[in-house]
Amino acid sequence: MTPQLLQLFGIGDGPAFVLVSARVAGFFLAVPLWSTIGLPKSIRSAAAVLLTVILIPAVTPVAPIPDDMVAMSLILAGETLMGLAIGLTGAMFLHGITVAGEVASLQMGLSLGQAIGAVPEGSTVGVGQLKGYFASLIYLSLGGHLTLYSALAASFTAVPPGKAVLGIDGARMVAELAGTVFSSGVRAAAPIMVALLLANVALAILGKAVPQLNVMMMAFPVTISLGLIAFGATLPFLAAYIGGQVDALPELLGRTISAFQPAQ
Repeated sequence: MTPQLLQLFGIGDGPAFVLVSARVAGFFLAVPLWSTIGLPKSIRSAAAVLLTVILIPAVTPVAPIPDDMVAMSLILAGETLMGLAIGLTGAMFLHGITVAGEVASLQMGLSLGQAIGAVPEGSTVGVGQLKGYFASLIYLSLGGHLTLYSALAASFTAVPPGKAVLGIDGARMVAELAGTVFSSGVRAAAPIMVALLLANVALAILGKAVPQLNVMMMAFPVTISLGLIAFGATLPFLAAYIGGQVDALPELLGRTISAFQPAQ
């Protein structure tokens, strides 16, 4: 944005706008809902600029951005990485639940249509998407998105713009957050996977005991029916798990922000 446009919005500190927008841009890359692929980039960019303009008055004045390109790139990278980490803190367990649904769909046999048929990818709504929508609705109803916005605003007080350390602590935190996708996915998919595993073992024993039965033809309706029943039965437990994750967000966000604080 040009200095005239910055003054039009009441922003007189250009460096602060650049640094704040870098952190906000990283935040919007990973935060739930705003990071959805189907969301137009123009709307996402406009929301990021609007949030930056709202946060600028609460940001303390910062030193001018250095002229050295390497130093400036490191500072902007640190700000973007910090915003990305804050967004990932709230997004990873939701992505894990979506992955759990996709794994359950594969175990049930519902994903075979896209694999062997002429159905375009993404044209059907699978169990993973259904679980993702369910998790997103609970996340929104419990105010998880408001917790993330509050943490982003508080991060500028704990770590002023330009002070996010691009070091091992911040990078390690981002890697740990990415790893929580698998742990969340295993916890969300475990009941369905165990039920389907027992069903497959029972079908294998039945096939050995009664060779005349076509176990392959029986497996599809049995696994799909049992998987859908287990999916519906585990929804209350899934809601409780999501609620616990949302309640733990403030503590996790505090650890994430502290990982980027400069050494005293």
